[in-house]
Amino acid sequence: MAKNARGIEVAEVIADKCIACQVCIGECPVGAIELSPEGVALIDPEVCVGCGKCFDVCPVSAIKFEKKKRKKLPEKEPEAPGAGLADYQGVGVYIETVDGRGAPVSWELAGKARELAGQLGAKVLGFLLGDNVGPAADEAIAYGCDEVHVIDHPLLSQYLPATYGKALSDLCGELRPAILLVGATPLGRDLAGVVATRLQTGLTADCTGLYIEKETDLLLMTRPTFGGNIMATIFCQRHRPQMSSVRPRVFRMPDKDPGRKGSVIRHELEAPPVDLPTIVSFIPAGELAGMDIVRYPALVVAGRGACDPASLPLLEELAELVGGVIACSRPVVQSGLMPYERQVGQTGKTVAPRLYIGVGVSGAVQHLVAIQGAEKIVAINSDPNAPIFRVADVGIVGDYQQIVPELIVQLKKKKSNGNSEL
Repeated sequence: MAKNARGIEVAEVIADKCIACQVCIGECPVGAIELSPEGVALIDPEVCVGCGKCFDVCPVSAIKFEKKKRKKLPEKEPEAPGAGLADYQGVGVYIETVDGRGAPVSWELAGKARELAGQLGAKVLGFLLGDNVGPAADEAIAYGCDEVHVIDHPLLSQYLPATYGKALSDLCGELRPAILLVGATPLGRDLAGVVATRLQTGLTADCTGLYIEKETDLLLMTRPTFGGNIMATIFCQRHRPQMSSVRPRVFRMPDKDPGRKGSVIRHELEAPPVDLPTIVSFIPAGELAGMDIVRYPALVVAGRGACDPASLPLLEELAELVGGVIACSRPVVQSGLMPYERQVGQTGKTVAPRLYIGVGVSGAVQHLVAIQGAEKIVAINSDPNAPIFRVADVGIVGDYQQIVPELIVQLKKKKSNGNSEL
């Protein structure tokens, strides 16, 4: 076969066979073929990329080209799902710490791990990393861990992916948990990716549901996908641990039992064989914190249907009366009416207030998964078919500009009668 200046084997036209049908010209992806004045296709060898498409479509076999046969990869015998993984046991929880104390999301995951472990007949294993984190180990047992495996070392006083990633990966390699749960905090998201890569296993991020499939004992991990328009259930058949990250407030905080018994096992840190960066200083968290809507027991959430600057004082008054703060859905942030830090949703914050009042919120999937932890949901919307009514404890159909003022009047009347419980 002929080659061009780049060494690519190119196609050639057999002139006396060409019928000038021009099919090859239309098929060539790089425009290397044109029709000569004599009615014969001509291939520019320096433009041709040797794809062979012209050879495939020529109806009269007027193109000479030899396609190389690809080497067939040796076939592997398919393994049965989960083969060789029976020695992975237990449900592991990474216990994130803040100032030496366990982060609330870690205890939420410990409660969920307790539920999953009960279905599997397994133990809950807490993985605790840090410097002087002894109190968090006792907390972990109180919140549901059977064993707490601790690596306590000055190198872990501040989070670095190299040290924390290796430490947690080493613990998983030694203890071989079947499941590993990590809080989807800024630290947890970074760490989960490092550990999954080191362990060569899968990671399902931002899960909103975790279940055990009875027939296989696989962890079924549910999360929103395609912008929150559908819910996908993902499982990991051939690798362990089955890793999932979960946002704060998705699962309920379990009751703390100071009387629970468990064991605390300490492990040595094997430092990573790399030069570690020196941390000069940190920006104080308070300077970046802003408004944290997840801390409030009540939220009044403005949606697209209440995206009106004139109505904000009304909603703020309602929020103040119920002991909460005003928040919003994504369309309100996109309009510029409220800042991102107030956004509730899969792309905002997951919340679990005692009282959620949605005003003009339609209830898209990505919003509903972020409020599933709310104890009471009140929905106000003019559309009786709004999806939020399917999850609301109380639904009010009508114009919020008439309904909210009446709510305010009734709440003020109740307070004036000495009733502080709303």
